[in-house]
Amino acid sequence: MPIEVRLAGSPDPLSDPALAGQLSQRYLIFDAYLAGVRRVEVHPLMLPLAMHEAAAHAAERVVATMGRVTARAHLDPAERARYGLSEDSARLAAASHESGDHASLMRVDLLLSENGEWQACEINADCPGGHNESVGLPQLAREAGFRDGDDPTHMLESLADRLTALAELPGQPPGVVALVYATAYAEDLQVCAIVQRILQRRGTRAILVSPMAPRFDTGELRVGAEIVRVLYRYFPTEYMDGNPNVDGICQAVRTGRVRTLSSFAHMYTQSKYAFARAWAHEPTLDAADRAVIRQHVPQSFDLAAISRERLVAERAEWVLKRAYGRVGDEVFVGSLFDDDEWTSTVDAVSSMRESGESWIAQRFVRQRAVPTPWGDRFVTLGAYVLDGRFVGYFTRITPESHVSHGALCVPVFTEAA
Repeated sequence: MPIEVRLAGSPDPLSDPALAGQLSQRYLIFDAYLAGVRRVEVHPLMLPLAMHEAAAHAAERVVATMGRVTARAHLDPAERARYGLSEDSARLAAASHESGDHASLMRVDLLLSENGEWQACEINADCPGGHNESVGLPQLAREAGFRDGDDPTHMLESLADRLTALAELPGQPPGVVALVYATAYAEDLQVCAIVQRILQRRGTRAILVSPMAPRFDTGELRVGAEIVRVLYRYFPTEYMDGNPNVDGICQAVRTGRVRTLSSFAHMYTQSKYAFARAWAHEPTLDAADRAVIRQHVPQSFDLAAISRERLVAERAEWVLKRAYGRVGDEVFVGSLFDDDEWTSTVDAVSSMRESGESWIAQRFVRQRAVPTPWGDRFVTLGAYVLDGRFVGYFTRITPESHVSHGALCVPVFTEAA
């Protein structure tokens, strides 16, 4: 069985208003269009069983290895300083680490290299998205008539199970799961709203709140009169810098009154700089972790470790990434630039690095294109990992080796076992 994107029923199932209406009405996908072009489709990526198993295994192994690499930042001030976290973000990370608050939902973005290996180009360890698409697109593919394969994604249900368990603090009064999102953005609301819906169906109380709403009062973190037991964030940790409630959140987490998902402790794994540290530490790691890095992690370096002349001369070999960039922003793929544009980009990024920002240079992964109804495309297979275990996919396809918010999202099915 080849890896390919197959038609689900008709060439354009979402031209049916009844099916398309479910994107927003049933699955709360409010951002299905970008500049008038649909950024979601129900034609599924079909994964051969062996490729699926390899991807899930690679994602789990990369998360485990990178977790051990970044754990050094919690223990060694010099290592911690390399990541360039702000004071507030570092305090939040320390509060979670010191109290054993380590729950995690991560998404490992895997690229299919020319030799058929899955390469992890980055990890979203702080607040990965794609929830609505991951549950909605496979179900809509079935409604459009697709009958092949198995749906391997159960991330939302597993996430709800985990949040429900975290909310049960033994010996303490019950509280709620606070779903934190940027209230100015419907795109962020859609993630927390669908999580809330699933939690409420199973009887777990969940409220939608702004990042500024929680306060520490009389020994508890509260939103209004509600006691909060879990903070589920769809709001990046670094965006909380300077918020007046950071002290209270730190105290609630440090004392164990509140648990977080993803834990603030994973902010070092969130940083793309972790990939540079993995390669820097590679000679000192055990054999299993060295094998994971060599097989699944593209060579990555602190930008300062690679000369300007080398970056300019080897344009097609490098990708420049800001450590805490998100959604494809501040990612510059050398092969997509001409020589003059690339030289200017290298100089601009180097200037930002010299001013204190963390940037890495990562080896470009030459990808194997896969057949789709729109021609050959590249796949970024986002593998969700909940507390170390694979729980599903959020996948995007693009005509070039750069994924941003405008990439096309498709469901994933695997060859039946």
